[in-house]
Amino acid sequence: MFLPMLCGFGAAIINSAGYLCNARFLLLFKSPVRLLTVATFLMMLICLPLLLIFFPFAILPCWWKFVLQGVLTSTLFLTGQFCFFAAMRYFEASRISSLLGLKIVVLSVIFIVAGGTLNWMQTAAVAVAAAAGFIFNKAGSSSASWRGWVLIFTTLVCYSLVDIVETDLVAKLTSYGGGTPLFCSFAVVTMVYTILGVLTLPALFILKPDGRQMLEGAPYAILWLASQVLLFVCFLNLKPVFGNVILATRGIFSVLAGLLLPYMGMAALDSNIPMRLWVRRIIAALMMIGAIALYSFGSM
Repeated sequence: MFLPMLCGFGAAIINSAGYLCNARFLLLFKSPVRLLTVATFLMMLICLPLLLIFFPFAILPCWWKFVLQGVLTSTLFLTGQFCFFAAMRYFEASRISSLLGLKIVVLSVIFIVAGGTLNWMQTAAVAVAAAAGFIFNKAGSSSASWRGWVLIFTTLVCYSLVDIVETDLVAKLTSYGGGTPLFCSFAVVTMVYTILGVLTLPALFILKPDGRQMLEGAPYAILWLASQVLLFVCFLNLKPVFGNVILATRGIFSVLAGLLLPYMGMAALDSNIPMRLWVRRIIAALMMIGAIALYSFGSM
């Protein structure tokens, strides 16, 4: 029990650190497209050899349909990542990672549109999450513009659809006899991130990032993949319900990281705001964690 929980907290911390790495890259090079291109290319370099070695293509009854579904989730992920990086122009780094907790609202809407219903705990969780998002918007150096919120909303929709499609891919591979859920999740990730890299190759040839940009993009690529491995271990042992509750603590870690940035000589990565606004962020982060926990337990 302790090790899976530790992995979940580790993934939350790594996610928060990765968002700060994104902010540093944008601070230096001012281009979300360049960041997305560099990061996905580096992920492909890591995942392609693993895909060729471990992915069980031979057991798939119709492998090209499986890969086509991988292309769909990769396209959704690319769109979401681009919008997320672009939104960092409107939100501070410690603020935007916590706003991802609003995905619970988007997932609930998708669930209702698909014909599902919410119980009172889930409905209350959605309301608390929405309120937390409002507080986060009022807890920065200034309220974000409508452009920032459109980008965040698009990010949340894309990330939610990616979760749905990737879960279906893992379930299919498991049903085909591809191995344990952990191994099938690992195999699907190697395929998806390889496809992502291939899709961004045209942008790579156009932008021609130099060695420094590759070096600055490497921390995010490595941290993101590492966080996925830790999440697999956490979800395998604690199941996604409890695992997502633990992952929600990244909001707290992001706020704490933002508080420490000025003392690390990196104040430019976040706004220099008064303590009363930091208190608001902490309250909103706690509300977001509570909303996700409430929704999760309401689903049990």
